[in-house]
Amino acid sequence: MKKLLLAVVVGVALSGCGGGGGSDESKPTPPPVVDIKPTAAQGTIKSVNYDNNTIDVNGHSYKVEQVKYGSQELSITSLKPNMMVEVSMLTRSGAVVSVEPTMVGIVTTISADRKTFVVNGMTLSFALDRHIELHDWVMVSSLPQATADGLGYKVLSVIKIEQEDVAGQYEIEGRLSGLDLNKNTFTLGASTKVFFNPHEIEDNAVLMNGQWVEVKGQMINDEFHATEVEVETYDDFDNDHEIEGIVTWVNSDKSQFELNARGRFTVNAQTRFEDGTKANLVAGELVEVTTFNGIAKEIEFERDFGGEIGDWREFDREGYVTSVGDDHFMIAGETFYVDAYTEFEDLLTLDTLHGQYVDVEGVLINGKKVAREIEREDD
Repeated sequence: MKKLLLAVVVGVALSGCGGGGGSDESKPTPPPVVDIKPTAAQGTIKSVNYDNNTIDVNGHSYKVEQVKYGSQELSITSLKPNMMVEVSMLTRSGAVVSVEPTMVGIVTTISADRKTFVVNGMTLSFALDRHIELHDWVMVSSLPQATADGLGYKVLSVIKIEQEDVAGQYEIEGRLSGLDLNKNTFTLGASTKVFFNPHEIEDNAVLMNGQWVEVKGQMINDEFHATEVEVETYDDFDNDHEIEGIVTWVNSDKSQFELNARGRFTVNAQTRFEDGTKANLVAGELVEVTTFNGIAKEIEFERDFGGEIGDWREFDREGYVTSVGDDHFMIAGETFYVDAYTEFEDLLTLDTLHGQYVDVEGVLINGKKVAREIEREDD
């Protein structure tokens, strides 16, 4: 996102002394362009200049002071275009760049045409570089994508790495589903089963279906055994942050939207739009959002996004709730599910829905209607 501040230059005319004085006309000086960077930014690397130690993310150029993946320190040569990163302006000498891949693991299958491959049990579509071979360690960066199987992955880059760069640790991110607290398992993506220990959940978070989670651990016999589980949200982004991502849901009056299936932002009268209008705010759009305390200060639409991000399907229903279950309710024979990102309005809860006349807005995930907003309506 390119925000430019024009510095004002004031010209001063000098007057001569004595009877034959005069003045020099001041020639206008072009104002310098200053790049106003956000406090922190999440997005893909557009370019890397290794000689100058700079990268371009979300339209801003950053001088790189440090590169890291978790606690591992990496060289700037590890950074490649289309890698997902988080940039923090923490030092005067430069920025700290944290590599934020969606997956880290070993390539276990490559199709004959090299357009699909498998990492951590996930079948992904991407034209692989000819240097990537079976059993190579890779970092995969992606954005959410609507697929026939639900919420999938639009792969942006696949970067070959050395095992020691990640300390031999696998990683996978995705939407949590099929949570079984008796067996301590859940599913990520279409079918990758994750085994976890409740003591390995960061910040003592309570796991719920629908959360976007980051899991680190080991792949053992096609099963992911977690050593660390972290719920990923944007709730702690309380200052000037800039986030690149896919709009994964928008409510009917466009006053709220969900980004990257992991955080919700409010649109108000002060929200600015670049390269589009509020009418363009729909599920499936690639945007850059500048946020402050959960409010979208600015939304810029990215029109140069190459690739299909799927058919995002939303719904809006209203009617009397006829029955309620542990994670769902029914209206006129239709089943609607609730998850971690379902928001109840008008003091409603799942336990109090039965018999209520409600309006339900949501999205289709894995063939299920998942509620995003439920509010009481007059019949």
